[in-house]
This record gives sequence, C-alpha cells and structure tokens, in this order.
Amino acid sequence: MPTGRRIAAALALALGLCVLAAAAGQAQPPAIGAKAAVLMDRLTGTVLFDKAMHERRPMASTTKIMTALVALESADTSEYVTILDDAIKVESPGLNFQPGERVLLNDLLAALLLKSSNAAAIAIADHVSGSVAAFAQRMNERARDLGAADTNFVNPHGLAAPGHYSSAYDLALITREAMKLPRFRELVAEKVAEIARPDAGLVETIQNHNKLLWRADYVDGVKTGYVRESGHCLVASGSRDNWQLIAVALDSPDTYGETLQLLEYGFASYQQKVLAREGDAVGRARVRWGREGSVPAICRDTLAQVVGPGLPAPGRLQVATEVVKAPVAHGEIVGAAQLVVDGKATASSPLLAAAGVPLSRLVVAGAWALRIGAVFLLAAVGVRTSAKLVKARRRRRSRLPPESGPADPGGASAGRRPDGDGSGPPGGPGDGAG
Repeated sequence: MPTGRRIAAALALALGLCVLAAAAGQAQPPAIGAKAAVLMDRLTGTVLFDKAMHERRPMASTTKIMTALVALESADTSEYVTILDDAIKVESPGLNFQPGERVLLNDLLAALLLKSSNAAAIAIADHVSGSVAAFAQRMNERARDLGAADTNFVNPHGLAAPGHYSSAYDLALITREAMKLPRFRELVAEKVAEIARPDAGLVETIQNHNKLLWRADYVDGVKTGYVRESGHCLVASGSRDNWQLIAVALDSPDTYGETLQLLEYGFASYQQKVLAREGDAVGRARVRWGREGSVPAICRDTLAQVVGPGLPAPGRLQVATEVVKAPVAHGEIVGAAQLVVDGKATASSPLLAAAGVPLSRLVVAGAWALRIGAVFLLAAVGVRTSAKLVKARRRRRSRLPPESGPADPGGASAGRRPDGDGSGPPGGPGDGAG
C-alpha cells in the first residue's frame, strides 16, 4: 500500500477510535465518593445513576424540602406567622427572631430554604399544625403519598434525632413534587433574598447556602444540609432546554463537585424525547350538534421519555379521542393520550378541548321552534278543552226540569179544587156535563 494511503487509513482508524472513546467516555458514570447518591429525571422519575440510593441515612437540612412542600400546600404565603418560644430555643444560624415577632410565611420560607433557619422551620410547623409533632406526622403522611418508603421525619429542620432518616432516592422523589410548586422553584433558585421583619423594624438580606448556584448557570436549586451525623449533603437541580435533572449526594467528600458531575453526566449521556408538551394539540375530537364539527384536543400534561444507555428505545404516542355532544366547554376532557414504550403505557395525559363549541345555529333554531310549537300546541289543547267543558255544561243544564212558578189559567188545572184532585158532586158545576 502506498505511504499516503497508509497514513490516511491510520488517521481514519485513529479518528474512529477517538470517536468511540469519546462516546464510551460520555456514557461512563462518574466515580462518586458519597455514601449514597442518585440522578433522576424530574419529569418522569427515571433513574439515570444509582449508588445505594435506597439506603436509609440521616439527611440533615435537606429535610427542609419536605417542610417547605407541606407548608406551601397547607397555608397561604401571605399569612403572618407568630414566632413562639420553642422556635427561639432551637439552634439556628443567624436571623435572631424574638418571641412574639410576626413574620410573613413567605419570608420564613426564604429563611428556611436559603439561610437554612431552624427557627423558621419550628415557627412554620407551629403555624401550620400547632406543634412540631403534629407537623412531623403531616410530613410522614406526605412522604407515604409520594412512595418515599425509606423516610421518617421526627422534626421539620433536620437536626439529628433517633428515627429521623431518608434516602437519596426518597429525597429526589420529594424534590420532584416540590418542584411542581412555582413558589418553591423560585425560592430555591434565588441567590439572594430579603426578609422583612416589621416588628423589629428590619429588612435583612440573606444569601443562599447552595453555592452550586454560582458554579454553573444551569443550576436552579435546591438545598444543602450538614450535621456531624449525616456528613455533607446536597440535593441539586439543573435545567437545559426545558429538561430538568435532580442530583442527590449524601455524606459526600465534595457535594458541589459530585452533584455537578452527576448533572453533567446526565445531560451529556442522555436525551429527553418529548412526544407531546403541555398544551400541544395531538388530535381532534368529533362534536355532535356543534357549531363546529370537531375541536382540537390538547395535552394537559407533558409526555416525555429519557433515552440513552441502559434505557428502552424511544416509544410512541397513542391518542384516543371521544365523540362529544355540544355544547362543549373549554378545557372539557375529550380523550386521552398515552406514551407507549415496549408495548406498555408508561405515562398518560387527559386530552382537553382547546376551545368551547356551542350548539349549531340550526340546532338552536330547531330547539326554539320546538319550544314555540309546544307552546302553541298546549294553547290549542287548552282552548279545545275549555270549549268542550262549556258545551258539556250547557248540555247538562238543558236536561234539568223547569223551575216552579204561578199556575197557567188555561192549563190543565183550570176548574179544579184548590186541593188539585178534580173531585166534586156529580152534575155540579165544573163536572163537564151538558
């Protein structure tokens, strides 16, 4: 083989090996030193990385993710919360609240999630449930609802306590749910916030403890945690192209570095395949007796799938619309869509009418004509019935005997005795003899 061809072949081989190596390196999971970790797709819950993710461990202030979730689901952020004595007594960084001080729940949530205030956690628990114990019970009930089977809460702040534990997987589940709440998403993404304390005459500026927000511009949450028993913990989230991943590292030698590695690994090695986004029209539903013969059917929820190493091949969207009767209301359910992967439905979404559809003008006119016809028919029946009643009354009256009155002089009673029996002496007057 000529030298030029040999060189070209060698270069091609080297380039091919480099591409294969890069692809292999891209799919290679990072070496994580944390005792437990997980990487999860927020939308579908698909696990992309797992290290002892179901192991029960102390989780420190990552507890506060559930505290915020329960508070936001249970109370209005515009409510004022009174700081009680038990909140003052707990060990808490900064924000020296005073007994009886009133603070907006919205500001206490900022103190909880950014400053990791334990006092704020206690105050929120007292406000929502009346006591820490009652609030912890609410937290555990919510955990069971989410399928967090390896979690038990004893307090709302995460200070070490017997029986207070969670797992990397459960914390990701809880974070998935919390991220559905707009106010939670806003708070955990803020680097700096202000807390108004009107009773103390203060407005305090606080900085988020989650330094990962400064490390990468796509990072958008969520919560740090540390006590001696738990080691350094972090639940982190990042979004690219409307695709959000959640990384959890418990008892890590480098929480920021390792959660960032997990997020980078997920975005580099996997892809989100969206089959239908929330609000996308995926079909039309037929409408009977409507001004329009059909209406666009839109997805209520986004249907997506993560594809990549170790995951199933891309699925397909299966759409079933109904035949509905007008009038159709905007947002009315008119069908369902399913994401089918390997022959099984892995997710579904109701399909909603994209617009209202009134009855057709012809149907409306026909309905009015029927109503008017019914009115006339009832009126005619009424008139006829009345006429029959009047006629029948007249007939009954004509059959009655004549009423009594003065005797007729030329009648049959003439010449008779007053007693009316017609008797008298023979030949006498009035016997008719001649």
